[in-house]
Amino acid sequence: MKIRILSFTLFTLALLGAVATTARADELELWQVDVCEKIFPNAEPVESDATSTITLAAAANEYEAAQIAARADVKIDALEISAAELVGEKSGTVIPAENIQIRVLGTVPIEHNTPRAESIITHEAPCDLPEVLYDRATLQLEPNATQTAWITFYVPKGTPADLYRGALTFDGGAVKTELTVELTVFPFELSDARHMYLTNWWFPNYIAKYHNVDVWSDAFWSVVEKYFKDMAEHRQNVILVDWAPDSDRLVSATRDENGKWSFDFSRFEKMLDLGKKYGVTDRIELEHIGGINREDHVVAFSNAVVFDKQKGENVTVGIDEWLEPSLKAVCDLLRKRGEFDRAMIHIADEPYIPDVDSWRAASDKVRAIEPELKQIDAIESTHFEDKLDVWVPKLSHFDRWRSAFEARRDKGEFWYYICCHPFGSTYPNRFMDLPGARVRTLHWVNYAENLVGFLHWGYNYWSVDPFGPPQKQWAPGDAYIVYPGENGPLDSVRWEIQRESVEDYEYLKLLEASVAKIKEESDPEKAWFIDPKARAMELAHRVAPDLRHTTLDFNVINETRREIVKEIENATGELRLVVQTYPEDRSVAPIGPVLHELYGVTSPGAEVTVYGDKVPVDEDGFFKKQLDLPEGETIVEIVATRGDKTATTTRTFIVE
Repeated sequence: MKIRILSFTLFTLALLGAVATTARADELELWQVDVCEKIFPNAEPVESDATSTITLAAAANEYEAAQIAARADVKIDALEISAAELVGEKSGTVIPAENIQIRVLGTVPIEHNTPRAESIITHEAPCDLPEVLYDRATLQLEPNATQTAWITFYVPKGTPADLYRGALTFDGGAVKTELTVELTVFPFELSDARHMYLTNWWFPNYIAKYHNVDVWSDAFWSVVEKYFKDMAEHRQNVILVDWAPDSDRLVSATRDENGKWSFDFSRFEKMLDLGKKYGVTDRIELEHIGGINREDHVVAFSNAVVFDKQKGENVTVGIDEWLEPSLKAVCDLLRKRGEFDRAMIHIADEPYIPDVDSWRAASDKVRAIEPELKQIDAIESTHFEDKLDVWVPKLSHFDRWRSAFEARRDKGEFWYYICCHPFGSTYPNRFMDLPGARVRTLHWVNYAENLVGFLHWGYNYWSVDPFGPPQKQWAPGDAYIVYPGENGPLDSVRWEIQRESVEDYEYLKLLEASVAKIKEESDPEKAWFIDPKARAMELAHRVAPDLRHTTLDFNVINETRREIVKEIENATGELRLVVQTYPEDRSVAPIGPVLHELYGVTSPGAEVTVYGDKVPVDEDGFFKKQLDLPEGETIVEIVATRGDKTATTTRTFIVE
């Protein structure tokens, strides 16, 4: 069986803007597709210039994925996929094969689509959607039906910048072929520290149920550890913790004959210890003390269960009995562990305007017991001044009520949340049938809107067969982002793309930090113009110009990532170049006279040209130029040179 190569190269991380890579035999076709694309059985390869190379790029301490589609005109019972180690072209450094994860992409049936999203859904229901990543490295191909492999590369910390080469082998017995892998590693590294808070609420009882283990047993904790590891690998760093007393839950309590309470926190601490081990407790969410009764608009407080020694049995008690002793005990424990400052408590979920008065009273109840404990809630209204420490408006409400929320920025920390809403085609969400770019833009939104956290309720709410049709009351995929495997979680493609989005956010934060360092090290009189966030914000707005127009084009995301990489290298490299303009990049100005101001700093001794003109550079590397641009679109190139080193950046302006 001969292999015929028909393709063009993709830079998944945006070094190029291409779409697919194809390797083709008479009976077997292999091609690479951007991870944001959903591949269905009728998908066929794109034919272009010949190449057999999968091209990727990443920083150290980053995950980068390749989606490889396979199609044959005959049945192939077992197409085995294997990966070789990657070796640096110059350094000789090896990225071991165990850092390359090979999984098969499986489907989930859906019976309904996301409401009002007809213009953007990837496939009309009923259909099978590509969704679950199975931990196996063998594709089973039916004739003329496309299947997909998902290859995830992890670049270890400390990996030097270089071009790394290796190969993926596809062995179907009668046919065997290789695709070359080229992975460019950038000269910078993503920090272990998370710069955005990310929580997905998880449900321990469903983990116990679907893994057929007793909750709180040793077997249960062994499985939970794998889920925490999965969260950490996807940069989740906040965990929801149940704390109301009940012998069947994390905390149990006893009340003696004199009314004194004592607590068993062994399960609670075991969960916190596991969370700390895997880095998912940068913040600790203490569960809600109640829920909103929508009929009378009051907080319906939760009950708790305590073993009453005087009665010799477990008794159910109301909020006025259990809240104060339990909350004080939990907070004392967190203080002892040095984790109190990271704790936040929920009052009641999603209060609307009729519920706010009752919510505020419930907040006061908690504040009177623990004044310094942060309060957090997903909110559906605006009047939470002096109550909330962490405001989490729904994304669509943050957009609609922006003036109210912006006026309250100094009242607390601002996150956002999504859930069953917003649906439709306007706002980003992570439903199964939406384009992958909808998920990929989630955390560009965080940066572009100065929202430092993200909350979603559905990590593993498997109230139905997770591999069957999703719950009808919500858009498909709302209730879970992972699946129960034999030994632990199976990731979804949405969860993988969300990690890509969090890494995008980290790139933007790294650019901001790199520019901030230059400002800190410079003469403040000369560096007055440097806003560390300015360039990162300009680039974030290419992907998320506003909340109603986040891009659906993964090429825009890829190209913007390429620009971020270039700007980080300019700010951290041997020859630095940082530029800021007034007005900002890609601005539109009315015709004449139109003046644009450009300020910059480069390494001392470098020469600079702006729009083809050499400009004066002072002894510290600072320069400036006034531009009088013609009507239309103008790309202004800024070039710094010193010896054999060159750094470039561009800005685009429109005059009309």
